[in-house]
Amino acid sequence: MKKSLFTKLMSTNFIVLLISYCLVAVFLSLWFNNYYYNQRIRALVNEGKNLNQVVEEYINGEVDEKSLKFELSVIDRFLGARIYVVDRYGVVFGYSGDEEDQVMGKQLTNVEIDEVRSGNIVINRGTFIERLSSPTLTVGIPIIINNQVQSGVFLHTSMDEIKDTVDKVYFIIWMAAFFAIIISAIILYYFSNRILIKPLGKINHTAKAIASGEFDKRVNLVSDDEIGDLALSFNYMADSLQNLERMRRDFISNVSHELRSPMTSINGFIVGILDGTIPQEKWSYYIEIVHGETKRLIRLINDLLDLGRLESGEFSLRIENFDINELIRERVIKFEDRIEKKEVEMDVTLVGNRLKVKGDRDRIDQVITNLLDNAIKFVPQNGEIKIRTEIKQDRVLVSVYNNGAGIPKEEIQYIWDRFHKVDKARTKGGGTGLGLSIARQIINQHNQNIWVESGEIGTKFIFTLGIV
Repeated sequence: MKKSLFTKLMSTNFIVLLISYCLVAVFLSLWFNNYYYNQRIRALVNEGKNLNQVVEEYINGEVDEKSLKFELSVIDRFLGARIYVVDRYGVVFGYSGDEEDQVMGKQLTNVEIDEVRSGNIVINRGTFIERLSSPTLTVGIPIIINNQVQSGVFLHTSMDEIKDTVDKVYFIIWMAAFFAIIISAIILYYFSNRILIKPLGKINHTAKAIASGEFDKRVNLVSDDEIGDLALSFNYMADSLQNLERMRRDFISNVSHELRSPMTSINGFIVGILDGTIPQEKWSYYIEIVHGETKRLIRLINDLLDLGRLESGEFSLRIENFDINELIRERVIKFEDRIEKKEVEMDVTLVGNRLKVKGDRDRIDQVITNLLDNAIKFVPQNGEIKIRTEIKQDRVLVSVYNNGAGIPKEEIQYIWDRFHKVDKARTKGGGTGLGLSIARQIINQHNQNIWVESGEIGTKFIFTLGIV
């Protein structure tokens, strides 16, 4: 079964919470256990030392047995500990409990008593004597009088009582950990769902809508974090897809239009010849028109193929060193008939006699041809065309200018689009509208730049090449 991101996130975080709080609870439990036992031992040791003066007074006859019993009983009730006072031979002469007849005067013999008689403080967990066969915490304190061990005090507290207290604290710690895990899981669920899962759900829903063709859908999400950045990036991608879809439709529409026009003309003239509508003496004239339309179709298809290869990166350039000035002169000569027909004034200003650049000569020839063809097409009768080369740093700038009507500002951003024609009436039956798109792709393949500068009068196209 496929698990959702939310399930994975909650499972992972819950496990992390569970392990973390359990480790904290275990640490606190161990710490409190040691802390409580140590505090208990210190309390017993301190009270045992405090009994030194009372026992000394009792031995010296300054207080009676009743007073000693009272002091031992107070400490017994305060600490919850049974107290035995023994002499240097282990005979009990002081007891805090009520079973005095069973304890008083009895001699105790064990290792702890021997240790206390040696002047050492004894701390032991376990059984002490037969009467205290259940586990106890025992603290033995030597009573020193005149720098000699005269007797000893043993304080016993039940381990079960200590364990009960510790267990209560354990219960509180683990219940706190349990509720902390539950509350943390609820908070994590709420914020994960609000901050991450719901926004991702919106993005996913919008992505599916766009995938189904609803390119106008956008993610309405404002957040100052990575999710917000993702939403912005997603909307940017959606804008790009919408533009690509628009361009695709425009491309299909434009290609259909460009193909339909010559095909309609060719079909009409051929049908006219076949059915006799066009007399035989005019066949050659209309066949020439058909030939021209056929060449136009071939040029359109070749341009489309070139543009497709350039955009897909399948086209490889043959980079070499060549003379850009020589190439420009050859292109001007090629268009000499059209230039003379329009009586255009040509102004060609080139840097030096020879100017070596790096690039694919044939493709740069195609760029110059397209730019010069457009310049001649849009320059007015008796107009002016200027071609310049100049050097700036490590690049050569090539510019082609004509003093015809400028490109409207609202059109400049679209002139590099396929099939876009600024003046459709003037270009009817002329170019394919692919020349500038091809030129830009060629220059981009050279890792160079191409741009346009245009005002109310005059338009200049400039592109760069690497200088040798």
